[in-house]
Amino acid sequence: MRATALGTHIGAPVRMSFGRARSLPVSCTWQRGTARIRLHEFFREAPESVWDDLGAWLRSGRRARAACRRLDTFIADAIRALPQKAHRKERMAPAGAVHDLTALAAPLWGDWFAADFVDRARPTLTWGARRKSRARRSLQLGCFVPSSRVVRIHPVLDHKTVPAWFVSFVLYHEILHAALPDATHHGPPFRERERRHPDYARTRQWETIHLPSWIARARRGTY
Repeated sequence: MRATALGTHIGAPVRMSFGRARSLPVSCTWQRGTARIRLHEFFREAPESVWDDLGAWLRSGRRARAACRRLDTFIADAIRALPQKAHRKERMAPAGAVHDLTALAAPLWGDWFAADFVDRARPTLTWGARRKSRARRSLQLGCFVPSSRVVRIHPVLDHKTVPAWFVSFVLYHEILHAALPDATHHGPPFRERERRHPDYARTRQWETIHLPSWIARARRGTY
């Protein structure tokens, strides 16, 4: 019945289906003179006035200004009323094929961060997902996520050609983000502590030499 009414609005046959896509709650494509309309499930309970506005939008587009405003308001309110999506829990994988992050971090906690995590939890360590990268000129070898307090290391480093001391320094760099209040920036306090590490200079040099090959492997997805 609703499809027939919409067809009357736009003067063409309508095939209608429903889904749960929040990012695109309304879509319309044309195929051989038939309008294929896909709507979010919340349209099933929409009042007749909303269907009238939907028909006006399908017929006239944004020229139907009043109808579009009402339709936008209905969609925004309906999306806000939907249950919040449950966030998928990330699987932590600190043990790689070559390097174990837990083992590499063990001396760091005592030697470098003994006073930083006395009254707060240490960050969780994990290797990142092994997927193809689009990187061309640079590659983020590690990151610290403040909201989840997770240190994630790029899997391109979990390779027999990458020495343990290099991975250990990348871990040190990312844990340092978690240790300092200004965790997301490389300010003077961060740089000062980073340079204390004895592997600072050779790590920078080694990264410069090998970065192109890491980018190539990451783009191929050959981990």
